Amino acid sequence: MIEILPMADRNLEKERLAQVADATEGSRVLVMTERGGTLGWAAVDLIGDVLVIRKLAAQGWAAGRKPQGEEVFILDSLMRSAASYGETFGANRIETSFPDFFDFFRVRGFDVDETHAFTPMSTIVHYDFHQ
Repeated sequence: MIEILPMADRNLEKERLAQVADATEGSRVLVMTERGGTLGWAAVDLIGDVLVIRKLAAQGWAAGRKPQGEEVFILDSLMRSAASYGETFGANRIETSFPDFFDFFRVRGFDVDETHAFTPMSTIVHYDFHQ
């Protein structure tokens, strides 16, 4: 079973965050695992009502190269889980600022300018109140 949860091992989390140039004291790592193995991870921050995605990483994928096949599934799942995490803590918007990945976000409904991709939380997190 695939799980995406905040990283429990705070020392390992610090090691991952050391790979993120703009990580802050409040940054967290969400890790995607299956049967004990890591498939990918996301570094995120909550700044006021904004979820900032600092990094997305998938096993075997090198940033700067267009993700393929399962890498797309992993990165998309991490982005959606990060949105859910942010929404749980009151975020109303999502932003990111790694330009080599803007096309990935644009396809998923984000607006993009020269410096960041951004969207309201409702682009990713949907509710069905008619049940």
